[in-house]
Amino acid sequence: MNYKCLIVDDERPALKLLTAYISKLPHLELIATCENAMEALAALQRQPIDLLFLDIQMPELTGLDLLKVLQNKPQVILTTAYREYAVEGFALQVTDYLVKPFSLERFIQAVNKATAQIDLATAKNSTSSTEEQQPIKTARDHFFVRTNYKMTRIDFEDILYLESMREYVAIHAKNHRYVVHQSMNTMQSKLPASLFMRVHRSYLIALKAIKSIHGNTITIKEKQIPIGTSYRKSFFEVIELL
Repeated sequence: MNYKCLIVDDERPALKLLTAYISKLPHLELIATCENAMEALAALQRQPIDLLFLDIQMPELTGLDLLKVLQNKPQVILTTAYREYAVEGFALQVTDYLVKPFSLERFIQAVNKATAQIDLATAKNSTSSTEEQQPIKTARDHFFVRTNYKMTRIDFEDILYLESMREYVAIHAKNHRYVVHQSMNTMQSKLPASLFMRVHRSYLIALKAIKSIHGNTITIKEKQIPIGTSYRKSFFEVIELL
């Protein structure tokens, strides 16, 4: 599957770098580049876009202003030199936040996160949604999971971390542990990126639950959680922004 991409940035070097990075990934197709938000609005009206690489500081209309007026948002990766907009960006449900200058490795991590979300949405649209096929129902601050033949509500604020157990995921909440028959990728898609982060292939954590960080180990309550090599850079970038 090819993913249609749009770059919006008023800096020529940034446009050139993103174009080069996109060209290195055969599953990405660059549809257009725009130097301001008004050009981007026109491009988004002409044809559907899967993945939007969006700068924040631009003349007339900022990248964040553009996100606020878009009705049908594609997956959005913010690309900016300014760290201070991260919280607002995640509140607008962006997929990732890249601080310039960023490496090809970090770019690929962001793209993988976005394409996983696109694939998940596509799979949902192509299958009939029955209770057995979709055992998790979500809202803005909670979801319901099927456990022991009943639906149980779990509030996001109560979740400490999630742990992968092959075909199952254990949800460790403040006062209980729930085991659901789901993949970690599916669970990650149900949780807001502004509050939760994948730090290891087997662990997804609530950022506010972090008690301490020592080297490459996170402590949540009494649990020691390793930071995976491929997740380390993005994790510490987010920690610096909080």
